[in-house]
Amino acid sequence: MTSMGKVALLDLGSNSTRMGIYQINQDNFFQEIKRFKEMTRLAEGMGEFSTKSVLKQDAIDRTIEALKRFKSEYEQVSDLTMVRGVATAAVRNASNGAGFLDRVKEEIGVEIEVLSGDSEAYYDYVGVMHAFDLKNCLICDMGGGSFELAVVKNRQAVNYISIPYGAVTLSEKYHAGEKISAADFFALQRFVLYKFRQLPWLSEGNGFPLVLLGGANRTVARQGRDQAAQKNKVNLHGEKMSSFSFVEIFQKWLGQDKKEREDSLGVEKERADIIIAGLTPVVMLIQQFEVPEVIFSESGVREGIIAELTK
Repeated sequence: MTSMGKVALLDLGSNSTRMGIYQINQDNFFQEIKRFKEMTRLAEGMGEFSTKSVLKQDAIDRTIEALKRFKSEYEQVSDLTMVRGVATAAVRNASNGAGFLDRVKEEIGVEIEVLSGDSEAYYDYVGVMHAFDLKNCLICDMGGGSFELAVVKNRQAVNYISIPYGAVTLSEKYHAGEKISAADFFALQRFVLYKFRQLPWLSEGNGFPLVLLGGANRTVARQGRDQAAQKNKVNLHGEKMSSFSFVEIFQKWLGQDKKEREDSLGVEKERADIIIAGLTPVVMLIQQFEVPEVIFSESGVREGIIAELTK
């Protein structure tokens, strides 16, 4: 349990580096009061065929610079009781991850905890349960270097897992940055199906709503809104969409090349090269497990960690 005050949580993801600042109240209720995000693409190059996964120097430098900017923000926060940092798939899978974290400790002054895949999936589950009064659901968090899956029945996790491939690494592996070829798309689908078939417990979520986390999924939510909603509401948390509409948006992007997707995505055009590979596993979940609707969540790993801290 943490004492009252504010907590800054740094999240070194494979595609973006984020920070949430949370107010912890007397009854251990918490709320996010500020959030920051920079697209740092830490997993860049890690999906290419090679003997080992290595964090590239440019990606390391981008992430350190983002953390320095975040530090200048949290140092101005009054009543800050804790700064905590976590890293996920890119650092977890990199042969030079430890050296990178040493540099973060030296330059930022924060010890970063590398979450195991299971821990990442577990915190997603905790974060979603904290945010929603859902009895049964599937959960999918599509990150840059991994994606997490969970099945929830009667608010208890049947099972959860992290699969060590994400939007960035799958895009590189299956050449999905430009217009994906039919052969590469078929190979990507076969690979995802193979992964799903190794998880027989996934079928226990058949027919459940699908709670979606991760930037690629939120991009679909923004595309699905009408213009009036775009102007009047910033937060996507809790928004729902029919599975049909979700797949229809994906289908439109699937037929486009990178430039056309950039035009479609507008302010989120930085995702144009990873959106197809990032959404393919989600679309396949929808189709394989008869998902009736999707629910977008802004609450995931970071909120799961804070919820555990305040127990």
